[in-house]
Amino acid sequence: MDSERRWFFGKVAAVGVGIAAALKGVKVWAKGLPSDPGAAAGEAGPGVILLPPFEKNGTVTLEQALLERKTERSFDKDRPLTKEELSRLFWAMTGVNRDDGHRTTPSAVALYPVDVYVALPDGVYEFDNKKHRLVKVLAQDIRSEVPIQPEFRSAGMIVLYVANKSRFRKGENPWADLEIGCMVQNTYLQAAALGLSSCVFALVRYDNVTKLMGLKSNQALRIAQVVGHRKA
Repeated sequence: MDSERRWFFGKVAAVGVGIAAALKGVKVWAKGLPSDPGAAAGEAGPGVILLPPFEKNGTVTLEQALLERKTERSFDKDRPLTKEELSRLFWAMTGVNRDDGHRTTPSAVALYPVDVYVALPDGVYEFDNKKHRLVKVLAQDIRSEVPIQPEFRSAGMIVLYVANKSRFRKGENPWADLEIGCMVQNTYLQAAALGLSSCVFALVRYDNVTKLMGLKSNQALRIAQVVGHRKA
């Protein structure tokens, strides 16, 4: 009996040592970010979409996402994006990835001169990366008013990248468009990882969208990007 007990506890100890050794090689992803599980939830309201927190442990590697990254122009109008898909997309796009407030995309002198808006079926929202949420700025579906190409009007969302001159240094920021380019690519890669379609496009009704959204004189819509489920 004693020998069996010793054998059993020996096995338990061995398993414990193995687990401990394995855990040493596991990177801890949770960093207390606004998008992490356990983060303090923001205030909900009729004009706010709280983006659900998620673990940063996706199974698709960077190399796989790069292989799958492509421009696609066919979207399923009957399949809206889920809140979790939105959460992952906006975090990848320009979410907070360090406890000092810096983001997944680089910004010269950390000025972050780009406002990110998104046109969804129930209105237009601005992405609040500090609280990882979407805040409604317009209660109108303007997706049909943004692109010239009709196939983009059925996408689950249209991201609107807006340069904000109030955050330019000395009135100029030649790197704002580079920053937008980084956001566009991050969104492409996350869309690929989620099995979604995406396309960046410059054929936008700029004046029309600027008026509909009530953009200020110091804001300039630079380019747009669609993301959605593929049409079967």
